[in-house]
Amino acid sequence: MPSSLDEAILRVLPTERDAVPWLSTPEVHRRLEARGHRVGYTKKIQRHLTSLENGARVISTLNGRELLWQRKPWLHGLQEGVGLMSASEAVAFHILQRFAGNKLPDAVMRDIEPLFNAAEVRLSEEKADNRIYRAWPDKIASVDGAFTLIRPKIRADVFEAVATATFFERELIVQYRAAYRSQETNEPEPKILWPLALVESSGTMYLVAQDASATRRSERGEHDFPRRLYRLDRIRSVAESGNTFAYPADFKLNRYIEAEQAFDFLTEPPVRLELAFEGNAGNHLRESPMAKDQEVEPLSDGRLKVCGTVIPSLKLRWWLRSIGSAVEILGPESLRNEFAEDYLKLANRYRR
Repeated sequence: MPSSLDEAILRVLPTERDAVPWLSTPEVHRRLEARGHRVGYTKKIQRHLTSLENGARVISTLNGRELLWQRKPWLHGLQEGVGLMSASEAVAFHILQRFAGNKLPDAVMRDIEPLFNAAEVRLSEEKADNRIYRAWPDKIASVDGAFTLIRPKIRADVFEAVATATFFERELIVQYRAAYRSQETNEPEPKILWPLALVESSGTMYLVAQDASATRRSERGEHDFPRRLYRLDRIRSVAESGNTFAYPADFKLNRYIEAEQAFDFLTEPPVRLELAFEGNAGNHLRESPMAKDQEVEPLSDGRLKVCGTVIPSLKLRWWLRSIGSAVEILGPESLRNEFAEDYLKLANRYRR
């Protein structure tokens, strides 16, 4: 069974069909490092190459005094991929590239890019089973339910550095400018972060990270710091620190998103939310409840009353405001008063 380093070496080695069919040991080492693999010294690569040659996975040749390497052809090649790939597999790789290609670190993309290329070629062939498979990508799409804004672009070098460090679990040195400091001209102080996950929310990419220095203080019993969100487009500069970290065993991304509702922003303790909807404004909640304990009942004035336990947050407020005058907050009183004050300010503003 080849090691993970063996597999990485096999992926960077060319075959006789490639434009550059042979690589030297130092060049293999350089390409591995470029893909994010920490492999140490060149002699270690040499030992693995020799072992792979003994296992008939690679072959070598002498060019003067320099030893060159090449792997034996396998599925990684484009023609082999096209020949062995079914139409179902081709459409699956095509959809993966379309919807997730921009979320994969370069170390992964380079390894599977030939399969994406093979999928494109397979679907372009005039075969009997290809028409309906080739048409499928044009029959599906993903649409954001909210009003679409022009999102700030993420620098390619920032995304690549963050994605690679997250994939390989390495510390990052990050200069980050928060929204409330966007007008400042001085450079933000760098901080060392443990990148835990990448999440896309409403077209914006976030890094879930843990402050490394705060974590070390916490281990000494001084503090306990939560994980925080960092928008990738607000990262001014990023580089690896050269250190790896032990991924926190207590961190689970699904729990962070669903239970802690981190992406609802500025969350508060749960409350019993009571709403009254006019007309058909609340009908969608019959199919998509706002809470697990949701209750629905008609009111004597014809409105629909919907109750349930929710966590107040910015996203909850955005949702309620999007419905406008077709919903009334009956409780809790604090949230009702908050909206009453906001709408009074709006009414006065528009009357002017």
